[in-house]
Amino acid sequence: MSGSGGMGESAARHHRHIFIGCALALLLMTIYLLRIDSDDIVVRYFREQDLPVLTGLFGSWLVIVLVPWTPNLPVRSLFDRDIAWVALLAVMGVLLWWGTYAVMFDYSLTRDEHMVLFDMAVFGKGHLAEPLAPEWRGFAKALVPAFLLQPSHPIGVVSDYLPGNAWLRLTVSRITDPALMNPMLAVMGGLALLNVAKRLFGEDRGAIAIAMLLYVSSAQMLVNAMTVYAMTPHMALNLIWLAAFLRGGKAGHGIAMLVGSYAMGLHQIIFHPLFAGPFLLWSFARREWRVVAFYACGYAVAAFAWTHYAGLASLSAAPPELLSGGANADFLRDRLMPLLLNRNPNMLLLMGYNVGRFLAWQNLALLPLAVAAWAAVRRNEGLAAPLMAGPVLALVVVGFLLPYQGHGWGYRYLHGFLGSFALLGGYGWQVLRKFNGGKTPFSVIVLACLTLISSLPWLLIQAHWFVAPYVRLDHVIQGAATDMVLVDTQAPSAAVDQVRNRPDLGNRPIRLSSRELTSSDVLTLCQRGTISLLTRKDMHNVGFALGVPTNSPKFDALVAPLAHASCLRDKKGDGWTRTLWLPQSAGL
Repeated sequence: MSGSGGMGESAARHHRHIFIGCALALLLMTIYLLRIDSDDIVVRYFREQDLPVLTGLFGSWLVIVLVPWTPNLPVRSLFDRDIAWVALLAVMGVLLWWGTYAVMFDYSLTRDEHMVLFDMAVFGKGHLAEPLAPEWRGFAKALVPAFLLQPSHPIGVVSDYLPGNAWLRLTVSRITDPALMNPMLAVMGGLALLNVAKRLFGEDRGAIAIAMLLYVSSAQMLVNAMTVYAMTPHMALNLIWLAAFLRGGKAGHGIAMLVGSYAMGLHQIIFHPLFAGPFLLWSFARREWRVVAFYACGYAVAAFAWTHYAGLASLSAAPPELLSGGANADFLRDRLMPLLLNRNPNMLLLMGYNVGRFLAWQNLALLPLAVAAWAAVRRNEGLAAPLMAGPVLALVVVGFLLPYQGHGWGYRYLHGFLGSFALLGGYGWQVLRKFNGGKTPFSVIVLACLTLISSLPWLLIQAHWFVAPYVRLDHVIQGAATDMVLVDTQAPSAAVDQVRNRPDLGNRPIRLSSRELTSSDVLTLCQRGTISLLTRKDMHNVGFALGVPTNSPKFDALVAPLAHASCLRDKKGDGWTRTLWLPQSAGL
């Protein structure tokens, strides 16, 4: 009996140490981040959305440490059979499709998302880039203020992202509602995760259930699946790749190679190799030379193809002689070298916000489970080591190259590793159960339940409220009965993402970014048609960018030549305000 009591005390002590360590790390990080006072979007996200969740997380961990641990809770899972998880994933997919409209308005909030729709319109015509009329080439940056391929030589327009996500969404749009694509991929990712979890954990249904629960209760996974972001395809294809990789054989590795090659071209080439690399190193350590050689050759071919895609797209819009003098797009020169040479001095601070945001948008039990999984990593159990190496490697590489995330639901540069974290949670569950004599860790159940009733609903509501003003402003612009709307995008401004046009400029009104124009440009536009001005006051009227001052001297100076011009239209006309009420019913 005394031996059993000693084991129980040791288990409780180990359990408390995990939560004390997590709580202290979270507290120190939060105090550090709260010292920063800024209007930057990452600080706003942290204070308005993440801080309440992290505060609750710290409080719940503290209660778990102070209140006597109760390890004898009998738990009977309703999901002991695979069919139950399949049914839950199917229901989740339907709800995500509904939520795309009801929660996120089916609105592409960010420039990243809009450029997917932009590219779909280009590719839908059978082009790699949309030819731009000569009279508009000098206004290319004002029409497409960011992520435009070859903005200094705008013979044709297309985004500078790789095309895989847009190709996939275009294909889905030819069959059904394209808003269904990411929900379907979230379901497919969940099915692949179930397959992998069964391979790793065998008959341990508790570990399988924890891995699946961490996946389906991740606010980051759910909200991103209701958007156009490429992160859901990254996550799903990574999990499908891992399932095929573990299946092995010619069929398994062949499928994995095809999936991985396509995943490299979804939007940025780096994300899939960061996921797959540790597993290939794991195979290398197991002396599986032929497998490693197969993937090395396959990925080398894929990397060569994708790094030369931008040049092919730029050449497709015009004859080569028009792109002489270094105008042809080059991956190393245009994409990689700027990231390597232009260092962000706030790298550590930004990565602190990124990590804090990631934790807030996951199941509250994830961090303690992932910390507990370190024991499995040290013992080299199963795939624990490569599963943990991937996110760590991604944090180092992306932190060095691109620490600033900007917009994002959670930390999207770790999105492709959500399956890895879920599986690490399964390993952590096994470790805690061993320390607890094979009984259910009560604390994990409590944290999982708190996620479902507190942090998850909170973050879904916050996402809905955040998007609503953007949708209202978009409706205001759409209602302008003019040929063009000149949007005040002078810094500081978040309105630049509202400058969105069709590649063929077939939309009306055409939207232009003020920060890319001169007064002479404005007069030239005046000769081409009627113009309305979207000022910061107009933005404030719909609850958009309320933290930005109303006065905008640079914008006022820019449009001053239009004061008495016949092309200027009063934005108070019926065409400007008629749709203002539509998104108001959404709750703001």
